[in-house]
Order: sequence, then C-alpha cells, then structure tokens
Amino acid sequence: MWAGPNAPMVPPPHGPVAQPRARIRPHGAWYAFPLVLILGSLLGFGAVLAVFLDDSNVAAGPNATGDPVGGLTVQMTEDHAYFVYVRGNAAAPTSCTLSAAGGGGDRVPVSLTRKNSWSSTEYPSYRYVGTFDAPLTGQARLTCRGATGELLVTPDDTADAYLGLALIAGFFLGGLGVISAIVIAMRRHNSRRAAAVRQPPKAPAPGGGYPQMPPPGPYGG
Repeated sequence: MWAGPNAPMVPPPHGPVAQPRARIRPHGAWYAFPLVLILGSLLGFGAVLAVFLDDSNVAAGPNATGDPVGGLTVQMTEDHAYFVYVRGNAAAPTSCTLSAAGGGGDRVPVSLTRKNSWSSTEYPSYRYVGTFDAPLTGQARLTCRGATGELLVTPDDTADAYLGLALIAGFFLGGLGVISAIVIAMRRHNSRRAAAVRQPPKAPAPGGGYPQMPPPGPYGG
C-alpha cells in the first residue's frame, strides 16, 4: 500500500566513499638515474681498460741504464713509447740511434720528442729529456750523441695514469649512483608512510531501509 506523501524516508544503502590514491614521490622512474650512473661507470672503465691494457702491460717492462756512447740494451715493443732520462744536470742527447743488441747491422735513427712528458715518472738523480717510439720488438742497443752522463730508459707509463683516472671516475660515478638509489628509496618510503597517516579511516556503511508505513487510519487498510 502507498505510504503517503509525508512518510519519512531512510537513506538508501550505499558503500564507503572511495578515497583518491595518494601519490608516492619521487616516481619509481627515478631509479633509472642511479642505474645509468652505475652502468656508465662500469662500461666506461671497461672501455678505457680495453684501450690501454696493452700499453699498461708494456709499461711494466724493465728499465735500462748505461753509457750513451757505448750504448745500453733496451727491451722494446714496436710502436710503444719510451722515456729517456739523464743523470743530474748532465747534457741531454742531441740524437739517438738503435741497432741490433748483439752489434752490427744498420743503425736506425730515432726522434726524441716531448710526447707524454706530463706523465713521466720522476726518478731520484735523473731528469727527463725526451721520448722516442720503438721501431721494433725485442732487444736493441741505444746510443746517443751529446749526452754527458748516464742514461735511463723506461717504458712510457701514461696508460697507467689513464687507467688510474678512469678507476677514480668509475668509483665516483658508481658511488654517486648507489647513494642516489638509497636516497630515492628512502624518500619513497617516507612518502608511503606520510600517505598512510593522511588517509582518513573508512566510514562504516549505513544500514538500508524503506519508507516507513504510516499507522492505520481512515484511509489505511
């Protein structure tokens, strides 16, 4: 039976109001930044190592000392550079030649340059005076004119300097990547905790109901 126009109404049943999902910051995509730094440090050092490993192995070769006029025997690798030193304040050589270690054979002139002089190692009682490139592999006899004191010949160790710089740069970039990843993770964790605190509790769902029937009256049945 119809309840009438003045019957009290009860709100219809409904569920809890959906709350907007809190955003977690920084976005997870920021993890790409430390990943790029770490991978870049590994790949960069690997590339430098591949380029200079051979030169570094040559740089570990033996040094040679001797009289510039009588000649000194030098163990060389073709196309690699070698540093020349003179003792103390002795005069630098004006020209040098290479010949077979056992004597005889043609003498091959070598040019003294300042190649990689910035990385020449300092030795007590010796002074750097020049660099030459080896035209052959094996032992050869080096003789020089103009020098007035004992000579010291060492392999060019510039490759070790480059490897050292690459290693330092790799540690720096890799460490920066690890620190960045930790900072991003901590900030995201704090963002989740803050979002959980701000989230209001869910209101209980009200009970359902229908229009109440009026008491029996003259028009009721």
